[in-house]
Amino acid sequence: MDLPASAASGTSIDLAIARKVEDEMTRLLYRSATFGLFSNFVLGALLVAVAGQYFTADLNVWWFSTILVISLIRLALNLTFARLDPPPEELPKWRYLFLLGLLLAGLTWGMAGWFYLGTTAMLPRLLLILIIVGMNAGAARSLAPVLLSFWVYATCTFAPLLVRILMLNEPGSMALAAIAVIYVAFLLHTTHLHHGSVRHLFRLIFENEQLVITLNQAKKRAEAASQAKGEFLATMSHEIRTPMNGLIGMIQVLQGTDLNPQQKAHANVAGSAANTLMRLLNDILDFSKIESGKLDFESLPFSIPAAVDEVATLMRPGALEKKLQLTVLLAPRLPTTVNGDAVRLKQVLFNLLGNAIKFTERGSITIVVDAVRSDSETATVRFSVSDTGIGMDRVTQQKIFQVFTQGDNSMSRRFGGTGLGLAISQRLVERMNGLIVVNSQIAHGSEFSFEITLPLGAHEPVVKPAGPAELTPLAGSILVVENDRSNQQVIRLLLEEFGLKSTVVDNGESAIELAAQKTWDLVLMDCQMPGMDGYEATQRIRTRLNGHRLPIIALTANAMADDRAACIAAGMDGFLVKPIRREELHGCLKDWLWASN
Repeated sequence: MDLPASAASGTSIDLAIARKVEDEMTRLLYRSATFGLFSNFVLGALLVAVAGQYFTADLNVWWFSTILVISLIRLALNLTFARLDPPPEELPKWRYLFLLGLLLAGLTWGMAGWFYLGTTAMLPRLLLILIIVGMNAGAARSLAPVLLSFWVYATCTFAPLLVRILMLNEPGSMALAAIAVIYVAFLLHTTHLHHGSVRHLFRLIFENEQLVITLNQAKKRAEAASQAKGEFLATMSHEIRTPMNGLIGMIQVLQGTDLNPQQKAHANVAGSAANTLMRLLNDILDFSKIESGKLDFESLPFSIPAAVDEVATLMRPGALEKKLQLTVLLAPRLPTTVNGDAVRLKQVLFNLLGNAIKFTERGSITIVVDAVRSDSETATVRFSVSDTGIGMDRVTQQKIFQVFTQGDNSMSRRFGGTGLGLAISQRLVERMNGLIVVNSQIAHGSEFSFEITLPLGAHEPVVKPAGPAELTPLAGSILVVENDRSNQQVIRLLLEEFGLKSTVVDNGESAIELAAQKTWDLVLMDCQMPGMDGYEATQRIRTRLNGHRLPIIALTANAMADDRAACIAAGMDGFLVKPIRREELHGCLKDWLWASN
């Protein structure tokens, strides 16, 4: 039966780790052998020097020459191994060579046990036994990486010695042999334990290395997925906002014309539907930016009372339409100015207040803002939005902050919405180090509240009046660079409504030529165009004009902070996000045209 891909991958990794452990055990075997080679030569010389007087010179020369030659051969093998650092595929051969050298050394010391025990003198016997026992004790550690090597060495060195002891047929021979067997068993047990510990250590090391590799690969995949998500988000923002610009723009143009009551009602319904679709798009994009970590927060001075009043002013018509009383209660101890992102704070309040109006059929809605704590540097402010609406049970309260979730399906059918508003609001408040808490009962309304700590501001905030700007007549000549035909028509009609003259081109090359041939008061530059995009066109216009002042305002469907930075880096002066509102376009043009005149 075939294994699943994940199981096969896991088996393959385990086999690879096992091979790496075996390879490292072979390398450790060579690294640990250096001292053993040295001790073989020294102890051999000591044995011949002390016990040699009890034996013939031929035996001493023959045995010592053998141990010397074998030790030199093994030393050369170790040095060659260290110099070559063989690759994994060659390590089995080197393990075999090590075992062969070890076998020869063990047999040589076994012959020493056989020959040098053949005397009645106590000194050579005792010295021989101590040397063989000591070398095996040291080998229990140095040869532990490969168990077979210790078995070979212990067998070759102890077996002749044990046989020779038994052949002596002296009192105590059996006891001495028994002690030697017990000692060998102890060394074998110790070697097995040490072998297991070393093997386990290497396995942990290689498993951790594999884990690091796996985590790095997962990180790279996550980063690639995040980048792909960001690119998809930017693409979808552009692709959806571009036609939405034409749709909303044409509705705005239509609403500015002379319409009979029925036509005006139809235009208002279309405008309301387009605005709802735009809010949905903004919610989805905001949530995607929050999830991908691409939502930036500003830290600018603003007035909390002014921000709350602006939200209440814009939402009050919706409350009045349902005959709901909207009350704003601002504590007198609120700080005059704080630093933070007023836009994101208002976005949260818009969502909370919008939900309160949506789910309240009769009664009132109250916004309460109070400073619960403050010191010389910061103020902790509590925001509360309460209503007398339908309320909710505890089960519903636990899931309303989940993505695409409402109280139940009947709510979605009855009240509409996607369930993104509260999820986005909670994440925005979390980014401001707060948490939205809900307190609600069925048929007794709901209260949504949160606390955030904001640094105190040192300067008075610039307060912009709520509501549409006054569309005063403008004068000037505008070069419009836009490749989408519906957007061309929308912008041209809006500029005519403002009293401005405009020339429209659909590519960057034509924009460069016209910008150099004629004096313009301002350029509206689309960023995404086939061929040469708006960034490159702007840079070339700046080069052609050689320092001559010409305001260039970006028209883009890409609403990310990175897109704004890219526009400024390319040499643009302003940034308008599609779909462009009549008031926003008018206000931007007014600022730049008056500043240049």
